[in-house]
Amino acid sequence: MNVAQHMQRDAVTALPSTTAGTVRKLMEEHGFGVLLVTSEDGRLRGFVTRGSLKGIVDWESPIEAIAHPVRFSVSPTDTLEKATLIMLENRLVVLPVTEGDLLVGVITQSAVLRGLADGLGIGLEGTRMELRLRAGSEELYSVLDVLHAHNVHIVSMTNGAGNGERRDVILRVQGIGDREELRAELERRLDRKE
Repeated sequence: MNVAQHMQRDAVTALPSTTAGTVRKLMEEHGFGVLLVTSEDGRLRGFVTRGSLKGIVDWESPIEAIAHPVRFSVSPTDTLEKATLIMLENRLVVLPVTEGDLLVGVITQSAVLRGLADGLGIGLEGTRMELRLRAGSEELYSVLDVLHAHNVHIVSMTNGAGNGERRDVILRVQGIGDREELRAELERRLDRKE
């Protein structure tokens, strides 16, 4: 999953010469808490927040006077995971997507959540399996062999919590025929490794 698959390409922006009053109206119309500032040729120049508009006396002054520099951005080819980490670590609700210094889109918190949910198979029909496996063992391969033998389709697989000796693996699967038979075979295969 990369950023290009989940970004919004036509971001609403303001030119550096746009008045603070116009920016305020634009942000109110769209319900934005953040608005990016770009030059006429699409180069990212900064951003404005609702908070930065507080205390404005001259609403006819150009927005470039109060725009903050952009410290974080991602490229369309960056992973969704990278965008997620940047947004989490810096408490961002929107992240510019750039190629060089050209703004090509934005990615929002909701787009990131949708993308991660898609990647995890959340919302797809299926069964969620949580397995506690020995860390560094071959147990995961045994589980995959059993699932393959039962014609079970894996929708997604993620690592959950672990404690050094064990780790949780969360699988979302489809096509389970006989649940009890599958459970029994998984238990047999995993007990054999103990």
